[in-house]
Amino acid sequence: MIQKNSFTSDTNFLVRSAVVAALYAVLTLVVPMPQYGPIQFRFSEILVLLAFYNRKYIPGLVLGCAIANLFSPMAWFDVIFGTLSSYIAFRLMQKTDNLFIASLFPVLLVSVPALGTYFLLDSSGAFITMLFSFMASEFVMVSIIGVIIFKILENNKAFMRKLIEF
Repeated sequence: MIQKNSFTSDTNFLVRSAVVAALYAVLTLVVPMPQYGPIQFRFSEILVLLAFYNRKYIPGLVLGCAIANLFSPMAWFDVIFGTLSSYIAFRLMQKTDNLFIASLFPVLLVSVPALGTYFLLDSSGAFITMLFSFMASEFVMVSIIGVIIFKILENNKAFMRKLIEF
């Protein structure tokens, strides 16, 4: 027999995960900034910092990333390797107590799909430029803008309580 509290918490988890996935995907697809290619300013990437605060956000972030990557020019590759590298970054973010340090994992792991792209498409020196472009744009969105936003949000006790208790 299913207990009411278990059902409620499972439903709450599914709804929150679906909202996070939808937010990530929609922000990637509708914000008029470069979302795919060598320079990516995905505003949705700020949401990856949710994984730092609570691991329960990881499934929604992974699903949102996979959905957003379906629209990439290299969809199959980005869905598999981009999503996998994001998942690894989220798990590593859980192992640190510092928001800024946690924000660096997505920046560093963005190179995984870039490496694959290099092996598939490019054998010239353009790879290094592309890799640094990926990493720089991820750094700007997550480690600068994202960290600033979440540091401001940390001052709102009610928001943080909701964020952490999931």
